[in-house]
Amino acid sequence: MVTKAHRLLTHAEKVRLRQLVEEIERDTQVEIATLVVPHVDDLEQFATAYFNHLGIGKRERHNGVLILIVVDRRRVRIEVGRGLEDAVTRDAAARIIAEVMAPELRRGRFGEGLIRGAEAVGALVRGSPRRDTPEPRER
Repeated sequence: MVTKAHRLLTHAEKVRLRQLVEEIERDTQVEIATLVVPHVDDLEQFATAYFNHLGIGKRERHNGVLILIVVDRRRVRIEVGRGLEDAVTRDAAARIIAEVMAPELRRGRFGEGLIRGAEAVGALVRGSPRRDTPEPRER
């Protein structure tokens, strides 16, 4: 299912992304997985099933994150394990998608979008938002 989607990232972007998620895991024990697929019918169902199938995160900590891009529907989802729901809230994930990833994805820069998304998630799980990580808005 990801055979065509792999061409959306350059080799350098794949290496950079792999290094970034490994660094985040070393620093925080949080596992981040990324996936780009050409098509899925039900984004939420697919994300949850894939997340659970792979067992992203440590079983006892439930500390995994999946960043999923569906190319043909132009949809992104950040699926978060229960152990990280306080650090990576639904609102924070939505802001990362809209304000950090989407501008890159609109330019067709899938690799850069994934990298920036992983950086923003990493900043949240480290407890220190990066300069370009969206701050919570006052309501």
